[in-house]
Amino acid sequence: MKTTTKLNNIQLLRAFAAVAVVVFHTGFAFPSMRPFGSFGVDVFFVISGYIMARILDPASDSSSDFFFRRRVLRIVPPYWFFTLLLFLASLCIPQLMGSTRADGFDLVRSLLFIPFTKGSGLIQPLLFIGWSLNYEMYFYLTLAIGLLIYKRYAVWIGSFLVIAVMLVSAHFAAQSVAAQFYSREIVLEFILGILSYYLCRAFPDHVARRIRWPSLIVCIAAALQLIAIQGIFPPLRPHLPLERVLTLGIPSFLLVVSASLLSQGKWDTKFASLVLIGDASYILYLVHPYCEYSIGRTLGKYHDWLKLDSVWRALILVTVSILVAVLIHLYAEGPAVRFLNRNFGGKRKSVEFITPAA
Repeated sequence: MKTTTKLNNIQLLRAFAAVAVVVFHTGFAFPSMRPFGSFGVDVFFVISGYIMARILDPASDSSSDFFFRRRVLRIVPPYWFFTLLLFLASLCIPQLMGSTRADGFDLVRSLLFIPFTKGSGLIQPLLFIGWSLNYEMYFYLTLAIGLLIYKRYAVWIGSFLVIAVMLVSAHFAAQSVAAQFYSREIVLEFILGILSYYLCRAFPDHVARRIRWPSLIVCIAAALQLIAIQGIFPPLRPHLPLERVLTLGIPSFLLVVSASLLSQGKWDTKFASLVLIGDASYILYLVHPYCEYSIGRTLGKYHDWLKLDSVWRALILVTVSILVAVLIHLYAEGPAVRFLNRNFGGKRKSVEFITPAA
């Protein structure tokens, strides 16, 4: 299988991860369970490492010449747009913005992916969900440095830089917000994603076909484990070293490996609607706070049940967020990405938004 081939199963995992985050931010929890879904970020980080390893694999038929440029064109424009939209809202209606303030310095740091502490005491940009994008851009930068140093081993040089920065930052975490941010163990999940790609590449396609049922069982079990770890098991204890990587990173790793092997084994999902949600997952991740907040502030005034943590409220918030994200993806993000790649991203054709077979 060509490494530039779009894997629908990976897009399905993106949909799973994004919807999980949306569910988490609704605050809903089933009886006898805690709210769950923030593990979607962990799944995203492992997927990111996997995709970057595929793009930069010297044995692939892809081109890394425009790697950093194309990632910037993919990530930055939507994030800047919604950040500026939030900044304008905080100027016009500051009483509704909570800890978000129309501070020009905060805006610049947010747009440049520089970590800083908000009024809430958390290390977040103006668009709070963008904290994970700070890590994404950091990962892309380390890989771009790796490409400059030695193209053939770019992913391993980038991985080394991530680990080195994490270890050095740990010594200065008490004195620097940036050091505290980049010393977090969650950065190791990106490296798990790189390892997941090379593990899958070690399996010939005929072997992947023979282990399709075990791969499917592992995929389902890993997804259920992520839900159980956050929703049923005792909460994570941040003071324990590598606990997040072991409890959320490893299941995310198994999820990506098994889904990729299923694709190699010709069990790649053909459900176009689910793949479409995966294609729109980045926009869904960015816009769902706007959707949930807007519904709560507008319709919540007239329907008290929308203020309660009920399953119906959660379903409405998730459904509206998905519909809005898909529409933005189809009529704004998709055309914009194709235009930017065509004019500024090099000659290689993008397969990111190819429609799957029905």
